[in-house]
Amino acid sequence: MSISTIVMTRDLDSSLLRAFVTVAETGAVGVAASRLARTQAAVSMQLRRLEEDLGQRLLDRSPRGVQLTEAGHLLLPYAHAILGAGADARRALSAGQVSGGVRLGMLEDIAVGRLPRALRRFSIAYPRVALEIVVDSSATLSKRLADGGLDVVVADPALVDGTPLLTWTQPLFWVGARGYARDAEAPLPLVAFGGTCLWQQNVLTALRRAGIGWRVVCTSTSLPAVQSAVEAGLGVSVLLEGNIRSESMRMLGRADGLPDAPAADFGLFMREVAGAQEAAVQTLQGFLCEELHLGMRESEPRVLSEE
Repeated sequence: MSISTIVMTRDLDSSLLRAFVTVAETGAVGVAASRLARTQAAVSMQLRRLEEDLGQRLLDRSPRGVQLTEAGHLLLPYAHAILGAGADARRALSAGQVSGGVRLGMLEDIAVGRLPRALRRFSIAYPRVALEIVVDSSATLSKRLADGGLDVVVADPALVDGTPLLTWTQPLFWVGARGYARDAEAPLPLVAFGGTCLWQQNVLTALRRAGIGWRVVCTSTSLPAVQSAVEAGLGVSVLLEGNIRSESMRMLGRADGLPDAPAADFGLFMREVAGAQEAAVQTLQGFLCEELHLGMRESEPRVLSEE
């Protein structure tokens, strides 16, 4: 007689996942605790409970601070999806009669990360809202917003003619191909963003201050082209974390002889609308605030601190 064993899988605790995601996104346990209205000790305890439940170390602790481990990076998108599903259910149940058309403009750098998947969830939760998305440069988005061709814009506030409703900062990271090893004796091979990208000047300034010589090996205004050049091993670049292809790239830093990467500034802009469209635009604004945690200054580097 054979005995079969049934293995019961426990559901992940959403409160623990929320603590983990908030720490990962704010860059510090203290800031995360403030956002969650909890003490730092309570948030640290939640992180430990989650690690014990999964049997995986999600954070690497050292005298220099705390960083996400490979397991932490792997868990993060799943945690976003689990928490997002709960928020989507609430939205769908409270959608009511929200309807109308909304034209959203955003930079390519955020149009290829988590936001597009979130916007798909927005469309499911609010089926009566017709969402049109335009991806372009900050300068072009600014002009279309002023001309009435766009209702909501997420772009570089330094390049948009107008006052943002909210601003926030996201860290950039040095990246190279998986097998990249820097030759300290040679100029740093740089894959650069062309056009009006303000980040690029900040990158060159950081290298100049660090006394590091460089040579531009590839220039493109296309994010996929920059990613492909990095993957091919042509050189290094700076990217937002959501645009780093972990299977073919690795983050670089001080251990590779590089200075801290600069940060990227973003702003949320809206034009005044009236009538039925106003409710749709306000609903999208609230959704973006929830998804991107707008209004919070996340200018600390993505090195997580227990302080």
